[in-house]
Amino acid sequence: MSRIRTSQEADFLKYFRQIDRRAIRKVLSKYRSTGPIGYDTSLVLARFLKVKERISSDRELSEKLAKIQIYREAIGIKRNRIPAHNTFNTLRSRLGPEGFIQIHQHLILQAYKIGLLIPPIPDLQNLVRDKIILIGDSTFRKAVARTKGKKDEKGNWLFTDDSIAFGKPHHKHKYPVGHRAHTLIAVSGIPVVSLIAPANESDQAHILPLLRTLLARYPSLPFVCVILDVGYDAEELHRDIYTDLEMIPIIIRKPSMKWGAKLGDTGTPLCPFGYTTHRKGIEYKQGRTKFACYRACVDDPQGLIFTCDHLHAKSRFGWMTHTYFKDDFRRKGPAVPGSRLYERLKIIRTGIERYYGLTKENRYHMEHNNTYMGHDNVLIHVIEHDIVATLDILYEHSKTGKWSDVLDIEY
Repeated sequence: MSRIRTSQEADFLKYFRQIDRRAIRKVLSKYRSTGPIGYDTSLVLARFLKVKERISSDRELSEKLAKIQIYREAIGIKRNRIPAHNTFNTLRSRLGPEGFIQIHQHLILQAYKIGLLIPPIPDLQNLVRDKIILIGDSTFRKAVARTKGKKDEKGNWLFTDDSIAFGKPHHKHKYPVGHRAHTLIAVSGIPVVSLIAPANESDQAHILPLLRTLLARYPSLPFVCVILDVGYDAEELHRDIYTDLEMIPIIIRKPSMKWGAKLGDTGTPLCPFGYTTHRKGIEYKQGRTKFACYRACVDDPQGLIFTCDHLHAKSRFGWMTHTYFKDDFRRKGPAVPGSRLYERLKIIRTGIERYYGLTKENRYHMEHNNTYMGHDNVLIHVIEHDIVATLDILYEHSKTGKWSDVLDIEY
């Protein structure tokens, strides 16, 4: 006689039963063999179970599958068919990162089809409305490898895992050794694409390859802009993202940024008499921003001591001028501090960082259960976490109809 399930157990089983096994089976069919015959999709679902339950190793996963019945029910496997821990290694080595990427691609396209990649925010500008807005960041991932007890010609320690390196010290690790996961996330909180690199390589070096990978992987999706933190604030990134990739870079500016001659404290031009102008509109096709003085001198309490040709003009806009993106993308580009687009999307990024932790603390603590060595194995580890984070949002949407808990927006 079967016992009655608790609501938590029923929800857990429903989560796994809602996963599209046919899509997983279709990916598996492209590979000659991904493990012993008879497991079908169960081995892949076991990988998602490992992430969701924060199981630390493949060996522990096999042990818990043998002990916990609801785990076996969730992935559809019998007690006499429990895979050995090295069976999961066989799956990873034969499927490789590409196989897991294909599974994730299916979920991303599913999320796009039901509207979970495009934020239903009514006050967005027409330029970005009904399009996908991304947030980019990187996260340190501690490695398990040891040094070989010797250094290279430059004095850097050599590790048993050639894909890792010492990174910059931070608040959690005085001597961080490992990788950095570079990720693009939709503002709904869904990770769309990830790459990994040694921890000593800068974020700036990987954002363009990451964006190019994104566009090659999803050529039909309407990506419009990417929001990046102050670490990416470099002229070449402002320029290349806009001109080469045709996306708008919303890059948070360094507080110490100087606007330069003939520009005010917010980057707006000064009129010939030194009064600050205001943005009148951004002309993206022409690659320029239009400014007008709005006859600011009329309200000057010091009184007018000059004659301006625009003072008595019929137009309330007064003196007008343009700045061109090509002259300085960082200071005059399509989304600079003070512009409506920059200020609106900066708030979105701040909200997501506070709630979701971006790729850091809320993606099932990837750092704490990373027991893998080698570039491909660690990349698979990251992609598995991306998949489960995507599954979580898809499942929550199916239950509640909410667009996402990250921005707390409802249809």
